[in-house]
Amino acid sequence: MIDIRELKKIVNPFFLTIRKDKILVNNKRMARISKIKMKKIEKMFNIPVIYSKTYEYISTKVGRFINKYKILSARDTVLVGFSGGKDSLILLHLLEPYTRKLGIKLIAVTVDVNIGGVRPWKNIDLLKYHCDMLNIPLVVLKSDLDVVELSKILTEHSKGMEFSPCFSCSIIKRYLIGKYAKELAEKENIDYEKIKLAYGHNLDDNSDTILANLFKGEKIRYMRPVTKFKSNVVDFIKFKLDLEPLTIIRPMLQILEDDIVKALDECNLEYYKDKEVCPYSRDRGDSIRRRCHEILEELEKEIPNIREMIVSSAIKTIEG
Repeated sequence: MIDIRELKKIVNPFFLTIRKDKILVNNKRMARISKIKMKKIEKMFNIPVIYSKTYEYISTKVGRFINKYKILSARDTVLVGFSGGKDSLILLHLLEPYTRKLGIKLIAVTVDVNIGGVRPWKNIDLLKYHCDMLNIPLVVLKSDLDVVELSKILTEHSKGMEFSPCFSCSIIKRYLIGKYAKELAEKENIDYEKIKLAYGHNLDDNSDTILANLFKGEKIRYMRPVTKFKSNVVDFIKFKLDLEPLTIIRPMLQILEDDIVKALDECNLEYYKDKEVCPYSRDRGDSIRRRCHEILEELEKEIPNIREMIVSSAIKTIEG
């Protein structure tokens, strides 16, 4: 690993994402880095220093969002829901500097779920590689419960409601991660209130969700930067799952999906195409969420900030 004390003599490491194989510049001005210093660091540590304008833009925007909504506090333990896909991968990189800024502890958590016999996260070699390069531990939690069958059970025993496999998948993930968080708090004597679960939901996800709820005739809901979930019990008839209370944070709600892809490409970071594997992802099938995404993509050509406007409208409508 890079000697941070030596690096500090040249730049401010609070505004760099530090990997074993490369360094990414989060904010050129705040890091006090120049082309001359970049070359000096490359020579000293024998790894490339990468400046991506898009990565810097995203990092700066996420940093302001974190500060505005007090998403992180000093010495938090942050469990990052890590699929290895574009969103969770860039989130892990954006949070890495906070291990120095705020002394937070990062743990990547991957849930190996069974989706009708398909296991998108069975092969996690790429995920392990990125965590190793970032020097962040990876925890893999496994469930053999079929989320497709679980949603069928919920639908059959509900009053006219239809539950998608995505719902049961999210429940299984929250159950396993909540259980792990509780065990971690007891094992390492951590204040449970200081443990947070970070998801990589972006502006596309939030605006798609709002529009999909509207099209389905449901209550308008939107994703918040910080959500404190209370304990809950989900009844799957044959068994029940006790969900632990959990604080979920979403630092990337202002970031567009296209910018995420562009930043990863500019930084030469390979991500796992998990949406191409999961049979119920937004990009597959003929779901309402997919249609909503396509509609907003088309509208963005004429109204570039349409997604921000939809989220803003939902917030104003709900919160007044």
